[in-house]
Amino acid sequence: MTLSSATHFVSSSTPNAKGHTDNFIARYAERFQLYIDKDWTIRETKLHILQMFLNGSIYDNLQSFNQEYQGGNGAYVPLARRRPSTLYKLCEIIVNETVGMLFGDGHFPEVKCIEEGHKKTEEFLKYITNSCKIKRTMLNAAKEGSIGSVCILVKVLNGKFYFDVLNTKHLMPIFNQEAPDQLLKLIDHKKVDGSTLMSFGYEIPEKNKNKYYWLDREWDENNETYYKPYLVEEYETNKKREEDKERSSSHNFGFVPAIWIQNLPHAHHVDGFCTFEPIIDTQTEIDYLLSQTGRLLKYNSDPTLVVKNPSSLEGSKLIKSQTILNLDEKGDAYYAEMSGSSVSAVIEYVKLLREYGLESIRGNRSSPEKLNAAQSGRALQMLNNPLINLVDEMRLTYGDSGLLCLYSMCIKIYLANPKEIDCGGFEPDSDDCSDHLCLYWQDWYPATGQDKLQEAQAVQIYRGAGVISQETAINFVAEEFGIEDTENELSLIDKEKNEEQNRNMKMASVDRKPEKSSGS
Repeated sequence: MTLSSATHFVSSSTPNAKGHTDNFIARYAERFQLYIDKDWTIRETKLHILQMFLNGSIYDNLQSFNQEYQGGNGAYVPLARRRPSTLYKLCEIIVNETVGMLFGDGHFPEVKCIEEGHKKTEEFLKYITNSCKIKRTMLNAAKEGSIGSVCILVKVLNGKFYFDVLNTKHLMPIFNQEAPDQLLKLIDHKKVDGSTLMSFGYEIPEKNKNKYYWLDREWDENNETYYKPYLVEEYETNKKREEDKERSSSHNFGFVPAIWIQNLPHAHHVDGFCTFEPIIDTQTEIDYLLSQTGRLLKYNSDPTLVVKNPSSLEGSKLIKSQTILNLDEKGDAYYAEMSGSSVSAVIEYVKLLREYGLESIRGNRSSPEKLNAAQSGRALQMLNNPLINLVDEMRLTYGDSGLLCLYSMCIKIYLANPKEIDCGGFEPDSDDCSDHLCLYWQDWYPATGQDKLQEAQAVQIYRGAGVISQETAINFVAEEFGIEDTENELSLIDKEKNEEQNRNMKMASVDRKPEKSSGS
């Protein structure tokens, strides 16, 4: 492997840029032979390692699983130094499951303004949700933020809202001490090689295309400032950065157009808790167990021939499936095979590890094989209660602290620049709406026919007993039957009742009319 001067192997005694060691970094960097940038902070390095566990690249620096011996000297390569041939990706499974329950199909919340009569605001937000792909933005943000945090950048380009989901590994937020949820500045400080900068349009000398540069940009309340890249080795001698005025711009929003979201709340930290960190060791164990099991099955399909008293073969060359062995009465031959029970034992152990791992992070441990009949939505909710509790916490961070802030920011930006932004003719009622938004989440599981029948019977009983009014009963089933105007629905019900009464009265009068006698 060819290493650049910007990276080095981190051993258990290797300090980071600040001169301190971190047990998490030392343990996994040495175990998986990782090459970490020597200028990264502990935070950057940890987020980088967690990202590698999520996408499966954590094993990339290890030797192939089938190469048990190194070339040349033929030294044995321990199993821990080889890359597994089978990756289960348990971390990615739990992330996809939680994100799907959070913002997946049928789970995305509806936003409303709690101020009475502010229908224009709701129509405005509904329009930008569909036209500006906010659903996709939040799905990407929840996946990207599973390692600890994510940042959503709001832009207005050509009169339209755009949202960038930023990986926070090289970002650093500066919050207002008097308002801890308010960003004062967002700093992006990362290292990029010269050839990449050249592809971005920067004028980099050909001789420096393999060297590393610092590339910085900052966002504050009024500006998005880019700085010209400068060589890493010049950082100590060239503290003064030169602004890249061609790429810099002013937005003049009066606030930083970015939303910093913690994955799971973590007090006094810029990053939240990682969704899958407790199971990264379990995932590694499962990957190696499955790889060894595959190796065992391959071995049994092509076992080793063991010959007792091989001298009786008299130097004959053995060719599998073609050679006929001629042995004397002292000779013997057999195939060395592994017991099939060991495969079953490994599979059962893998299932147990998976169950324990999902239990530790509140994942879904239910097996579809054990669900013999259709379950009601309520039954499924009780069955997957730990997963629902986990996603419920994510609704607070990605919903109240993420999506609502995004909607509020869009309202403020539009009202400050109404003539510059095209929102299909929709506009908010007032600036106050940005503080009066509320999310209405869908049920965890769609109601089945059994659930609907029980709800209808309950409404009927309560209505018949006079516990609830007709209007309340209509509001309860309004979403199910697409009723938008309750008063109009009540008028239609009264109209139908009056028409039915009139029909009954006419029928009754016809029945009471005397028949004419034949002699009259």
